[in-house]
Amino acid sequence: MQSENHTVELLARISNDIHAIRKNIIRLVRDSYRQDLERAASTPERQEMWRLFDGTISTEDIAKRVGVSARTVQYFVQDAEKVGLVKIAKRGFPKRTEDFDVIPSEWKSYKKPTSQPLESTEEVREQ
Repeated sequence: MQSENHTVELLARISNDIHAIRKNIIRLVRDSYRQDLERAASTPERQEMWRLFDGTISTEDIAKRVGVSARTVQYFVQDAEKVGLVKIAKRGFPKRTEDFDVIPSEWKSYKKPTSQPLESTEEVREQ
């Protein structure tokens, strides 16, 4: 029994140490992740896609919400996945990795462009 308690305590200490090491490593590489994100999410549309990469929304739905093609979202997913910012646990549902699940505060909120109603042909002819 005493040996079991000792083993449990030892494993708990090891787990705590690993957790602390992981936190420190993340702090050290955070700037690198941030630079990768800024390169990948270089447009307001890509920044909005990044916000939506929570693992619950499909690439098709993200495309509709942002007002871009599904292929555009897929390209961004590929770019972000290459540098380790995104993972795909469920096919077609991108999720930010736990290592860098951050939305930079300086990003402005994105508003999907609305389609402007076309001017009537009569108004155009008069001008």
